[in-house]
Amino acid sequence: MKAKIIKPRRRRAERSVLAMSAKAARAFFLKPESYCRLDLPPYFDFRPILQRVGKFLATKPLASLKLKPRKCEGVNYTIYSNKDGRYAWRPFQLIHPVIYVDLVNLLTEYKAWVEIQARFGEFSKDPKIRCLSIPQESLTKRKDQGAQILHWWQGIEQASIELALDFNHVLHADIADCYASVYTHAIAWAIHGKPKAKMNRHDQTLTGNAIDGRIQDMQNGQTNGISQGSVLLDLIAELVLGYADLELSQRLANDMISDFQILRYRDDYRIFVNDSQVGERILKALTEILIDLGLKLNVSKTTGAQAVIGSSLKIDKREWMRCRQGDRNLQKHLLLIHCHGIAFPNAGSLIAALDEFYRRLIPRKSLQNPMQLISIAIDIGYNSPRCFPACAAIVSRLLSMLPTKNAKVVAVGRIRKRLAQLPNNGHLEVWLQRISYSFDPKLAYEEKLCGLVEGKKLDLWNSSWITDAALSTGVDPSRIVNKKQLRHLRPIVPRREFEPFIEY
Repeated sequence: MKAKIIKPRRRRAERSVLAMSAKAARAFFLKPESYCRLDLPPYFDFRPILQRVGKFLATKPLASLKLKPRKCEGVNYTIYSNKDGRYAWRPFQLIHPVIYVDLVNLLTEYKAWVEIQARFGEFSKDPKIRCLSIPQESLTKRKDQGAQILHWWQGIEQASIELALDFNHVLHADIADCYASVYTHAIAWAIHGKPKAKMNRHDQTLTGNAIDGRIQDMQNGQTNGISQGSVLLDLIAELVLGYADLELSQRLANDMISDFQILRYRDDYRIFVNDSQVGERILKALTEILIDLGLKLNVSKTTGAQAVIGSSLKIDKREWMRCRQGDRNLQKHLLLIHCHGIAFPNAGSLIAALDEFYRRLIPRKSLQNPMQLISIAIDIGYNSPRCFPACAAIVSRLLSMLPTKNAKVVAVGRIRKRLAQLPNNGHLEVWLQRISYSFDPKLAYEEKLCGLVEGKKLDLWNSSWITDAALSTGVDPSRIVNKKQLRHLRPIVPRREFEPFIEY
């Protein structure tokens, strides 16, 4: 009789924040990577400020200080990331650390966290509506962002392909300006149910009302929109969207609609059906539910019935797989990527293509014409700002091939002039400073984060509402710049700084 071979269990790559204890969730949200999920160079480190504020609030909760941040404008700091190389942009906010830590403490207080976990459990009871965007923590040395992307790939792309066995059609829908449109009072509706929340709208002992109040504190009392840029606010947005899932499940059950499957990743829906008319009925029901929450579907991104496998992959990825992806000549290779970027700006496949080019470029000792490649790489980043960190890494390698420091300074000056034509380019300036700092650390930029690196005394957050001197000192923005990392900064940007799947 043969012995039974026991295969080693594959280690899980990530875990959901909802599977964590309150204590573990608090530690997760207080990680610098959770506080700010915008790609920034590694010398920006929010850990010192978050730890100082956390230590202070552990003995003096913010509520006990009776401070009134909502009466002040500019409490959070906004850094703009251009979306299309023209006039569209996405505002990422660095939440005031005091309000952020206080909000983390509120959500992860044991009773509140159990209540939130239970509510998400109700949202996910219907297996026909699956949410795949709950924040994930990496259980390997990979970044949490990499774990989140892997979770999307497995739960959305790969699951969509498999569902072609069960369904003939898929409809795509997307919420327009989701974060900017969320009605903050809907957070209490999501946690407690609308009738209870409305009946007790002034009761700050309700977790939903307390969260609503903290969000209004950080945005001058406004009740429309929540900030974008932190994992914590991603989870709060999921509360509202999960509540919409619950409402949709009940509506479809009442309408006797059962032959469908919905996969949702944040504000993006994939609706699988066998009858296209059923799909249209589901879209109608979803639209009506979202209206009550102050949300609406993006008409330009909402489609009719399509073949499942054909639309399971994003169109940019399909086209990149079909086209010629490389060339022995480096310039022709980069021009192929440039053409793909013009057709599909800000595409995920574009980032993957740039990473492949970067890996090919790194071993090269020299090039005859690096300036032409710099020009192409910058134009890719100009038209696809999401890809700029990868473009900056490529440019850093090309700059290293220029013969003199003066040649590098002149090249950076030409790049700056080009990027100056782009409105709301603060994020790009941060990365341009990253590649110029090693040979010209005094080069001045307009973005405040760059000013901190230059050693300037600047205020990122409006802290005028803080009356306690010790707390005010604890949020000194200069603390976010790691001077040791700056001193040991490499002139060539390594892959781990822009590639989320690199292990550190």
